Amino acid sequence: MIFRKTIFLFLLLFGIGGQSTAAVATNQQLAMQNHWMSFQWMNMMAQHFMSVPMDEATRFGILDAMLRAMDTNMMLGMKEGANASVEQVPALQVPMFPAQSERDFKANTVSGILSDEAKRNLYQTMMMMSPLSMRDMVSIMADKMEVAEDVSFDDAIESMKLRANEVNFKFVGHSPLYKDVEAITGKSAPRVEIFHFCDAMVARRILDYAPEFVIYLPCRIALLEDAEGKLWVMTLDWNVNWLNFSQNPNSVLDKKLREEANRIREALHYIMEGAATGDF
Repeated sequence: MIFRKTIFLFLLLFGIGGQSTAAVATNQQLAMQNHWMSFQWMNMMAQHFMSVPMDEATRFGILDAMLRAMDTNMMLGMKEGANASVEQVPALQVPMFPAQSERDFKANTVSGILSDEAKRNLYQTMMMMSPLSMRDMVSIMADKMEVAEDVSFDDAIESMKLRANEVNFKFVGHSPLYKDVEAITGKSAPRVEIFHFCDAMVARRILDYAPEFVIYLPCRIALLEDAEGKLWVMTLDWNVNWLNFSQNPNSVLDKKLREEANRIREALHYIMEGAATGDF
């Protein structure tokens, strides 16, 4: 009985109205199915974290399997008839997560500033509620590939530069970090080099959207040697699909900017694949 009441309240919170009788019946049925699946998935995730030791529950192999089982498109869906410029607006609005109203903003306008104290309190609260470590969270934000064993560090660099030129990414900088470490310490250090690439026009449009994005520019790809001597190539993951079901209308990117952000990600991935495989 308690379980049925819980389901009823859950569905009531996400109720649908304001349509014709036939449309309401169909949409309510679909919505109930989606809400039910969403509830089941959230329940499964809750059981996952509560029923096994946290070290095991947050192991990446386990997390990957659990999260891949989630079908966000099925559970949340898109607004019917949504055009390409707002394709990431979800059909389901979550009332317990209120969002801003839609705002107009002038291009290339810097946002306000939070004090160090306010940011500290915000991030401390977020980290308090997360079962993941800082290492876990940084790892999730990275797009990374292991370099094939038969590909040398220098060959990976050459492949990366050639592929960058192929997709019209200008090579604008290079930081051989390990050389600075060796010069300071007088000891050998694991090799790590950072390469900077840029598409100036896309960068300008991204800065028009939010000048603060400058902290991520130019695009950087790192090639490094790990503790086991394996080579890895990695960059910041520019996956804007993470915004697909944002409840905040100000997270909606216009069609052109979204396409360009996806192109940047695909180009970086292509360059990294060259480094990982040694493919010229």
